[in-house]
Amino acid sequence: MSNFVAGHLEEMADIRATRKRKLVSLCSVISLITLAGYGVVHFYNQDYSLAIINLICTVIVTTNLWRLKRHQGLQYTDILLSGVLMFQGLLLLLYHAHYPERLVWLFPLMVSVIAINEFKIGLVCSSLFCLMALAANIFQQSQTELHSVQTGFLFGLIVLCIICNTAAYYYAKLLRYIQLLYREGIEDLAYLDQLTGLANRWSFESWAQKKLSEVGNLSTTTALVFLDIDDFKQVNDTYGHDVGDRVLQNFARRLKNNVRSRDRKSNHHDYSIARFAGDEFVILLYDVRSKKDLDGILKRISHLFHDSYADTNKIRDLTVSVGVALYPQDADNLSELTRCADKAMYAAKHCGKNQFKYYSGDILTTLTEIPMDCNVHNIAQKSSRHIHKPEQHDKRNG
Repeated sequence: MSNFVAGHLEEMADIRATRKRKLVSLCSVISLITLAGYGVVHFYNQDYSLAIINLICTVIVTTNLWRLKRHQGLQYTDILLSGVLMFQGLLLLLYHAHYPERLVWLFPLMVSVIAINEFKIGLVCSSLFCLMALAANIFQQSQTELHSVQTGFLFGLIVLCIICNTAAYYYAKLLRYIQLLYREGIEDLAYLDQLTGLANRWSFESWAQKKLSEVGNLSTTTALVFLDIDDFKQVNDTYGHDVGDRVLQNFARRLKNNVRSRDRKSNHHDYSIARFAGDEFVILLYDVRSKKDLDGILKRISHLFHDSYADTNKIRDLTVSVGVALYPQDADNLSELTRCADKAMYAAKHCGKNQFKYYSGDILTTLTEIPMDCNVHNIAQKSSRHIHKPEQHDKRNG
């Protein structure tokens, strides 16, 4: 399951990287054509120094483009292309007196550097562009006319830098938000049961194993609770699976509303409540202060169906059987703890259902030979006591 989540997140990262590779590739092709064209022009005008420089930059960009096509990743091709573009921008600033009309190339050069890099790198490089233009403006003020043109050009360059970096910032922020939504969606698909919204069996077991190792040395009570809806098959057979699904959703909602599902220290949601299989649910109750508090939680859980369907003529008297195993008294690992809680739950069913039972050494005897006194907490015998509706309870421990 973890490979499923990682695979989908990796797939999204690959899509983003592919788009960036296409952008770097497009900028490289345009740069290659432009550099080669100006190199030929400089050679024709017998300006051999600039011709050689452009030829070297053309070879670098060509090699960079070849590496980009050959390898899957960027392999720092975006950084190398940015270096070439910034070097060309520096040449334009140094030789702008000879080729003033070419200063306009600074705009697409800066935009390209911002576009092909991550936001922070693009911000640094574009700011450096502006600083180079400012330095050229300061040191070359001998001609008043040239100075006025450079001031207007510099202002336009700074404005473009601000606009492009603002757009890059919000684009990066949008991508992070989309990735967060995508991650949450994938995690919900992988870790949650789609019908009830509770944790699924895999995510519960992965989380519970880590949690048991954390609470092993604490003085508080830790228990695994195994729940099964009594006669649920009869509900499905009589009223259909749609009604059965609504019963499961209602029970899951009441579990979430009445059992603590946040870590008391970090206040983060955990996977302590899970749909184990079919109409079976599991809860890992940890950090419970005392056995008396645990009994109160179990009584509240056992009454979750009380008056749930009082207004309908279809379903009445839904109940649950609950088995409880204590950690580490009954078992010191999750697998064995689940097995003990499961046996305790079946013992509760054999003793008449609608009750909870702790695991004990005589469980196997109870399952094969039902005694007159099951020594369990029978909810049916206590129905005359006043029972609060589950929704009236606050979310306390458990």
